[in-house]
Amino acid sequence: MKSYSLLYVTFALTILLGFVHFVAESLYLYWTVWWFDNIVHALAGFTLGFFIIWFLFYSSIFYKRSPTILESILNALLYVIIIGIGWEIFEYVNGITQSTEGYTLDIVHDLIADALGAILAGIIGSRGIFRTTADPTYLQS
Repeated sequence: MKSYSLLYVTFALTILLGFVHFVAESLYLYWTVWWFDNIVHALAGFTLGFFIIWFLFYSSIFYKRSPTILESILNALLYVIIIGIGWEIFEYVNGITQSTEGYTLDIVHDLIADALGAILAGIIGSRGIFRTTADPTYLQS
């Protein structure tokens, strides 16, 4: 079985996320389908979680070992939530939000979807399926 780098998978997910966002904006799906924003946030959290796991563990910049499942989940969750909160502040400050009624609940839903995507990325990213066999820095368990 061919093993793809986690960075390539993240790149493909980023392209998919951009396409889904483009279609959602074009067809007004964020305003007509109430749950569509949650799906996009979960996909964004999943993609960002994969990138964080690659950056911290698989790029060999910070760690030169495979992550445990707890390390990958906690790191992905922490950084995705921080970036998600930053994104919500960015939306509010720049007036990107359409209405203020129910906005707090929308933020909570967005952050929960981000967190679920990050947790899923942490679980999958810790499995070692993206580890290339030519990389000598990782010890096989």
